[in-house]
Amino acid sequence: MRRLGDILVEQGVLTADEMEAAFSSKPRNIMLGDWLVEQKLLSTAELGHALAEQFEVPYVDIDPSNINPQIARLIPEDFARSRQAGAIDIKGHMMTLAMVAPDDIETIAEAELMTGYQIHPAVAMADDIVALVSRIYDDRSVARQTIVDMKMVELHEHSTEEIDPSNSVMVAEQEDAPVVRLVQAILSGAVNAGASDVHLEPLKPEMRVRYRVDGELQQVMTIPNHIEESVISRIKVMADMDTTENRRPQDGHLNVFDGGKRVGFRVSGIPTVDGQKIVLRLLDEGGKTFQLENIGLTERDYSMLREMIDKPHGMFVVTGPTGSGKSTTLYAALQFLNRVDRNIVTVEDPVEFRLPGINQVQSDNEFGMGFANALKFIMRQDPDVIMVGEIRDSETATTAIQAALTGHLLISTLHTNDAVGAVARLGDLGVDNFKIAGSLLGSVAQRLLRCVCENCKRAVPANEKLLNAIDPEGTVDRSAKFFKGEGCKKCLGSGFAGRIPIFEIMPITPEITVAIEAGVPNSKLHQLAVEAGMVELPRAGLEQALAGRTSIEEVYFKTSGDRRSSDAGQSSGSNKTNSGNIARRDTDVA
Repeated sequence: MRRLGDILVEQGVLTADEMEAAFSSKPRNIMLGDWLVEQKLLSTAELGHALAEQFEVPYVDIDPSNINPQIARLIPEDFARSRQAGAIDIKGHMMTLAMVAPDDIETIAEAELMTGYQIHPAVAMADDIVALVSRIYDDRSVARQTIVDMKMVELHEHSTEEIDPSNSVMVAEQEDAPVVRLVQAILSGAVNAGASDVHLEPLKPEMRVRYRVDGELQQVMTIPNHIEESVISRIKVMADMDTTENRRPQDGHLNVFDGGKRVGFRVSGIPTVDGQKIVLRLLDEGGKTFQLENIGLTERDYSMLREMIDKPHGMFVVTGPTGSGKSTTLYAALQFLNRVDRNIVTVEDPVEFRLPGINQVQSDNEFGMGFANALKFIMRQDPDVIMVGEIRDSETATTAIQAALTGHLLISTLHTNDAVGAVARLGDLGVDNFKIAGSLLGSVAQRLLRCVCENCKRAVPANEKLLNAIDPEGTVDRSAKFFKGEGCKKCLGSGFAGRIPIFEIMPITPEITVAIEAGVPNSKLHQLAVEAGMVELPRAGLEQALAGRTSIEEVYFKTSGDRRSSDAGQSSGSNKTNSGNIARRDTDVA
């Protein structure tokens, strides 16, 4: 076989001197052709034509959108990915197989055996084949095909026979029905996309399916309304919900197996004017970590948080809006406290993750097991540590404070904008200041910031307007570099991939205890907390932006406006309004 370098010189693409210089500077772990393209000495098309001459096969510049998915799927996904090969055309008994290594005889032989076609190899670029495979086996493409299949099934419904449950063959055939594959594609797609929630919304003229990925909702497909009822019914059957009840809210739970692992979904259904709306919360227990040192705490925050919860009694609360990672922090704290000599009991609504060695109770108001009542029963179970999923009413707050004052360690969550706001919130719920001062060990506020995509990140100058808003004191060098994602295939053009938490931890010092008991305004309490070492959320986010993990825009829109004049006299209703404004701004930016 002729050498690639000789071919390129003969074609006049490069001179002999240029080739020699490029070859001598090439790292050992990279192919010559890839190195030449990377150094911009060669275009992808020029490399492809040279490789075609080297291997004596055609070169194909693949456009995945023009490839028939039915042809491409004749090659199994695992085989296509591992062998870097994809079927792109069929003529008669001949299949064209695009390959990175078209001289791989073993791959060609296996493809012929599994497809029954005679393989005609062609050379293609690795990135093109990856793009082809990703598009062809994308769950959205599978879902679109199942919709077509369902329409075909409807044409033959009049001739179908009643399925006998004892007939295992017919039951298996039913399991292959298009609606089953469509639901499986939606659920598998959520797992593969790293989604936290799946929304199926009965709009007109089509049902909309959206995933929440990294805190942002993204539309992935639409489903025709005439198929909507079948999809909803299938999910209800899987979640053991009443398929005949469409007028009342329902909850359920289902499990699927994806890639050999078991993934759970919490299902919630409510009636809307256009039909049943279903939301599925992903509960991927295998992909979760609840080790305190692994949830994203800085060394400073880790030390402060450990000191707070490693106390025999008192109350520790985590605050923040829905979806800010409060549950993960609580579970990590429980795992840290989990020892054989401790009796740990939780009451949750719902129990999202099972923690070995911890007694977890499902809250249920219908059977007298709401948070407040359950807490009273738990107090009779000789607990050392109690976790209450959320303090949301006066009775729960009073009972929780009483538990903390009588020798138990109690941890819970509150809905407030910042760490200091936990004091005012407990006051709004009717707890006396001296009881708050005597029981509170500390409070934590947290947010989740989207991470800049590592594949397309680039350094950018600071947005001075936003930087001045976050850092009005000017402690950060205004010439510092920040980072932003340009948008690529890996991050689906968003510029972000993954999320990172930031924390604001208010310690309880003797001065703060006296201030709480005296009922000082939140502004004064906040000042004392900063003097005691509390790092505010905007500052914590700015540290992450300076480290290149997130963007300054993300920090601003996720943390700005959290703290205005929030004195103790401010009502919880005004806090909610402020939080709503932040959410709206965040949605607009996204």
